[in-house]
Amino acid sequence: MHKAGQVMRRAVYNIYMYRADYLQVFAMIKLFQFLLIVPLTAIVFKLMLRITGYTHITEENIQSFMVHPFVISMIILLMMLILLFVYYEMGFLFLMAFYQQRGIRYRFLHIWQQLNRKVFSFFSFQVIIFFIYLALLLPLFLVLFPLTVTQVMSIPHFLTDEIMSSRSGRLLYAVVVVILIIVGVRSILVFPIFTTQPKISFVRSLIKSWRFSSRGLLELIGILALLVTVHLLVMLGISFIGTLPLYILERLMPSTALVTAGITLAFLELVFIILFSLLQAMFAQVMVTFTFNTPVLGKSWLTPKYKRRRYKPLSFIVLVVFIVLSVMNVISLEKSVYAPDTKIIAHRGYTEGNVENTISGLVSAASAGADLIEVDIQQTVDGQFVVFHDRSLRRLTGKNGVIANMTLGELKTLTIHANGFNDKISSLDDFIEIAKALNVSLLIELKVHGKETEDVLPKLVKKLKAYKVLDRYYVQSADPQMMSQLKKLAPNLRVGIVYALNIGPMDETVDFISLEEAWVTDQLISELKQQKIDLFVWTLNKERSLHEFIRKNVNGVITDLPDKALVIRKKQNEHEYFLQRILHLLQFMF
Repeated sequence: MHKAGQVMRRAVYNIYMYRADYLQVFAMIKLFQFLLIVPLTAIVFKLMLRITGYTHITEENIQSFMVHPFVISMIILLMMLILLFVYYEMGFLFLMAFYQQRGIRYRFLHIWQQLNRKVFSFFSFQVIIFFIYLALLLPLFLVLFPLTVTQVMSIPHFLTDEIMSSRSGRLLYAVVVVILIIVGVRSILVFPIFTTQPKISFVRSLIKSWRFSSRGLLELIGILALLVTVHLLVMLGISFIGTLPLYILERLMPSTALVTAGITLAFLELVFIILFSLLQAMFAQVMVTFTFNTPVLGKSWLTPKYKRRRYKPLSFIVLVVFIVLSVMNVISLEKSVYAPDTKIIAHRGYTEGNVENTISGLVSAASAGADLIEVDIQQTVDGQFVVFHDRSLRRLTGKNGVIANMTLGELKTLTIHANGFNDKISSLDDFIEIAKALNVSLLIELKVHGKETEDVLPKLVKKLKAYKVLDRYYVQSADPQMMSQLKKLAPNLRVGIVYALNIGPMDETVDFISLEEAWVTDQLISELKQQKIDLFVWTLNKERSLHEFIRKNVNGVITDLPDKALVIRKKQNEHEYFLQRILHLLQFMF
């Protein structure tokens, strides 16, 4: 039985003794990733858009885009490249750990050749198993690395929000995640077995990993979790020590704060990258130790003179990167000294303490200070507008019924409930009257169910004109054609399109775009600003996301937490210390 202390000491010893090798390997991996994988992916995607004739991909056209023969072939090619990249990256680390723990001398060329011998597996049915294996490990990584490498590997929030809105959905979600974690845990040693054993197949590696589950698996998971915990504690300690000079200088010598902040951020970026790389190496060492029951510490065959000679060019490269990062950070931080004017938009009113899309939620959102209040409307069977999100009454009333088949009068008699609170369904007229009394503007989302009257848009415009809010309100919908028609009917009305998914540049004739946060990129933000199209990002309910998009000064953030968003916006102004900006940036990066 392995002891945690012995395993950790062995891992630390080997990484220290072979530190020059690890620096070179990680440098090569990063260069390969940023100089080949990332640019190649962008080129292939642009080529797919050009060949298929699409300007950008949304939930409306993604199905036809994905079935195009050229797109299918390019996606397969990209998946193969990504799988190969993961294979070589992790294969190098596992083979290095395997040789180091046995005191066997190795060269990078030898490791490369050994990995090449198994590349044929990616051109057989085994590649499907390999892909499924990586997908199954994702939930486990989300548990082990909640704040680090998997922060961008998640299901879009609009999907999880819908799943988690009901008890049965939450139960199903929990069951699926638990099953995936169990399967992932039992398969965790597949990769070290496959990469280090020359003649074993991926399927055979999978069988061996599952057999390992009968011995030592819980101890392995415990050590991996301990590694993550220690890693986070070290990060916090280094962050505190590294930012202490900036904290002092900002208060005693404000004129030096900008340069100091740029240098501090560059230092922390390099340190964190090294720490994450070391965490990968530690994981490889521990997993190889458990896989092959390594009994003793490996011995280094490197002489001190050899190691010193290999460090000189690396030190120079690190110094150059540090200087370049410092200069870039100073320029970036200097540009960030401004007060963001991002609109805080309350999603379906203020749902904390209220039921969504109700007058009480509207009043609470206005009291909280939201700049806009988003509400969902649908047309009833008698041609009126009711404020309600779902097509069905089931979720909020517990009764059967479809909005499109009921009159406004029938709907207003119903009681809706959520999270222990009750309220009544209201009409759009009720909302506008209260909003005018509170002096707040609405972002009206028109939910299209397919049974609208032919004059649904003229009716909506007439109503907004009657209340004299046409120039103040915003109207959006997931139906681009209807919004184009609405813009022609009412040029002064701010009209937008809601997208749950978008890939690629957008070229629209509306005033704003509402886009789910997972698909918002810096390039898209820049392109929309050039086109003078506003961007609203939804639905942001994590402080990290709110910090990020308010810092980027998008035109609006749609959130269930308008009070927190307002506090964050208030802090991100010209009086905020550079130290706070750096901590926010590090949170976004890592």
